[in-house]
Amino acid sequence: MAMLIYAMAYRLYLEEYWTTVGYGLGWIFTYVIWRVSRQAQSLRLIVVPWAVFIFLFAIFFWFKTGGLNGSGLVFFSVSLTLVIIASRKWRIRLIPIFIITQSLLVWADIYLKHLPIWGVNDKPEIDFVLLTSIVISLVVMLKNNYDDKEEKIEKFSRGLRELHRLNLKHDSNLDEVLTDYLNSGTELLGMQTGVIVDMSSGTSIIRNISNEQYAAEQLSLNEGVLRKVYEEDTTLFRAGSSSNLDNKKISGIASKYFIASPLMVNNAKYGVLLFAAEESKRNRFEEYDIEIVELMAINISHLLDIKVWSEHQKKTDYELHLSEKRFKTIYDYANVGICVCDRKGMILMVNRALQELLEYTEAELIGETFYSISDSGDLDEMDLDIRQYEKIVVGEIDHYVIEKKNTTKSGKEIIINKTVSTVRDENEKVRFTVMIVDDVTNRKLNETKISNLNQQLEVQVEKMDVANKELEAFSYSVSHDLRAPLRAIDGFSKIILEDHEDEFNEESKRLLNVIIKNSGKMAMLIDDLLTFSRITRKITEFKPINFEELVLGIIEEQALDESSFAIGTLPEAKGEPTLMKQVLSNLIGNAVKFSAKEEKPEITIGVHEMDDHYEFFVKDNGVGFNMAYYDKIFGVFQRLHTEEEFKGTGVGLAIVQKVMMKHNGKVWAESEEGVGTTFYFSLPK
Repeated sequence: MAMLIYAMAYRLYLEEYWTTVGYGLGWIFTYVIWRVSRQAQSLRLIVVPWAVFIFLFAIFFWFKTGGLNGSGLVFFSVSLTLVIIASRKWRIRLIPIFIITQSLLVWADIYLKHLPIWGVNDKPEIDFVLLTSIVISLVVMLKNNYDDKEEKIEKFSRGLRELHRLNLKHDSNLDEVLTDYLNSGTELLGMQTGVIVDMSSGTSIIRNISNEQYAAEQLSLNEGVLRKVYEEDTTLFRAGSSSNLDNKKISGIASKYFIASPLMVNNAKYGVLLFAAEESKRNRFEEYDIEIVELMAINISHLLDIKVWSEHQKKTDYELHLSEKRFKTIYDYANVGICVCDRKGMILMVNRALQELLEYTEAELIGETFYSISDSGDLDEMDLDIRQYEKIVVGEIDHYVIEKKNTTKSGKEIIINKTVSTVRDENEKVRFTVMIVDDVTNRKLNETKISNLNQQLEVQVEKMDVANKELEAFSYSVSHDLRAPLRAIDGFSKIILEDHEDEFNEESKRLLNVIIKNSGKMAMLIDDLLTFSRITRKITEFKPINFEELVLGIIEEQALDESSFAIGTLPEAKGEPTLMKQVLSNLIGNAVKFSAKEEKPEITIGVHEMDDHYEFFVKDNGVGFNMAYYDKIFGVFQRLHTEEEFKGTGVGLAIVQKVMMKHNGKVWAESEEGVGTTFYFSLPK
């Protein structure tokens, strides 16, 4: 202040009155600025009008103090001050205004000599104009750059303050906090939507817009970008012409404006944080934008980590609760006795079944040793039980099973089966033992009964084997001994009929023919009985059999019409060749016999291959039979048709069944009257 008063006094002494006025105005302006700043008010409303006034005053001063020589520096200083304090949009506009104004003043100073200009100008005017123009332009560039830096710092600081605000909300509802993150991100970045994408499921878990359809469109549109960010763990962005995305290396297309950063949960890839828009005023993303998004992704990852851990913990707690409940239910309602003991054998827990088995209450059993609940007075059993328990406690064995006698509270003798195992800690040290006690008294009694019955059954089987052998011998002997008198009856009847035909009347001849016919029928029965008996006594030796050749040989041997047969591809299987030929001969013969009355007989022979056996079949289109009589068809001498309809003895299918039993196979049939019959027999592979 003292210096300013001295300068004003000195200018008055030199009679430079306009300069003194300028000093006075400067002093007044300085005082006003000081007062306004003390009240923390905005200075722009004062500084800008004042600078404009000083600019006009400098022009006036130009003419009153000697042109460029006297007031050029004042004009330049005022112009520079205006450029510095002006806003960005006015700063660029002021440069041509100042340069044109100064050029006009210099031109007037040189060529308009008649104007009232005092003083002599000996400065190079054009050089001064160029110099001031360059200086002002440089100052504008520097000030713009400074303002850009300051604006970026302010925006980055704003983003950090917003992140700090969001971090303070960690105790709030997680979905609300994540939504706030997305709201703040869209506002800071000038985007339309923000989405947190779980890449494992391919869906957004939370978003900050109400238009679900638009969010879905963004997910679909930026699918390639999301995949690349997730796979390469890198941040990608695009805003106008500014982008770090190589379109050739992604599938599909992407939004015009987007920025996406990876999310990590539990140190593993989880998903992507995406901000996107189809329309935006942004023409680029600054470094601080990318840094803010990456910091936001880190914070969201931590929140999701907490969420995943919390959900996992809830699931674990729920599963643990269910497991405990399940164990408690099984433990309480198991139909076998269960108890938990410590390392010394003292009972800690006991279930209902064991209480009922031993006839003690829970209070009576808790605190007792397991020896006391399994005591029967047998010292050897007790000693073995104790030694086994000591081994399991020290880790020599992991479990043992013992069956022993036991006495209940009422003195009842029972037999128990006890299984003892261990529960170990993380260091594999035995903490508890678990005993499962099962009452096997009835089972042991039943086993004794079954053993006695088996012994009796073996005796009966031996007796039956002897009786069967005697019966088979008797059947063979009778059948063999009947053949001689039967041949005599048949032979003499034929001789009488041939030699004395003229001596008999028609009735006598008819009776002799009946004798011959029935003796032949009896011969067939005897032959079938002998065959049936031989099958029972025959020693079976299994060999590989080519069933296709076997079937063709039977057809040729019996001189059957091959056109009636449809034979599939038959495999090679093991069996007794003679007996299997007997089976197929009987089944093929039956098929031919019962389909003979059809206009076009059809007989199909084939096989179905199963996992462990073959199922052969012989199918015909003959008369069939009623399945209600199925149980009779495999019995000896059982017939479902009369002798006049179809000849036969009724032994053939009994022979087939007997052969299949010797081959560990079976035979069965399916039939429908008037449609046909299919016989099946199985052979192990």
